Amino acid sequence: MGIHMPLALTYAVVFLTGLWLFSAQTMVYATVAGRSTTGNRATAVGWTSGMGRFGAVFGPWLGGRLVDGDAEGWGFTVFAVTALLATVLIALTGVHRAGA
Repeated sequence: MGIHMPLALTYAVVFLTGLWLFSAQTMVYATVAGRSTTGNRATAVGWTSGMGRFGAVFGPWLGGRLVDGDAEGWGFTVFAVTALLATVLIALTGVHRAGA
């Protein structure tokens, strides 16, 4: 979104991004449920949903704070570092299969 595009292309990119994000969010729940044991499945999906909701509130707040502090140029970097940290933490959890 940092690239200036024609309005029609911007609408198409925003539409496709929203479509992908909605699909990805649904697949996260399916993946968590599929990789959790039967006794832990509800808790795992609940925690995943709760952290997702936390991010939905915290992300825009953090973006607003960056803009308010005249540091909007750091927006991509901050969210990229957050995504990298999340990737590392997920990798550290190990892979568990349902019923294992």
